[in-house]
Amino acid sequence: MDRVKDVVKAIVNRYHTADPFVIAEKLNIQVEWCDFGAMPLGKNAYDNQEPIILLNNSIKHTPTQYFILGHELGHVIFHEGLIGYYTSVKHGHSKFEREADEFSVGLMGMLFIEENGHIPYSYRELSYQYGVPFDGD
Repeated sequence: MDRVKDVVKAIVNRYHTADPFVIAEKLNIQVEWCDFGAMPLGKNAYDNQEPIILLNNSIKHTPTQYFILGHELGHVIFHEGLIGYYTSVKHGHSKFEREADEFSVGLMGMLFIEENGHIPYSYRELSYQYGVPFDGD
């Protein structure tokens, strides 16, 4: 977890933002919107060893687009060369999925501070604003 936190902080410091869309652009990672149906919500692929992140049109213009893009960025940064897709955090996760989730949650926390000037009062705020999965009432 400390490694993930350190990487989030380093990226935010380097690019002066926690916005995953801006970070993807600064890392020259192409982001494309696709019709996947209900799932996957996001996926990464490689074209000539260059990462491409594919996001489902079903999350376009929703808060969830931020969390999913952050998750896929986590895969590109931590798991270079692996191809996968994000479905739901409610199902069993591998170490890779947990790391990508931790990266995205950390990034969303930093984005909240960037946009609001204070830390979120609750995890629910991150869920509402950026689509971070939340099982609580």
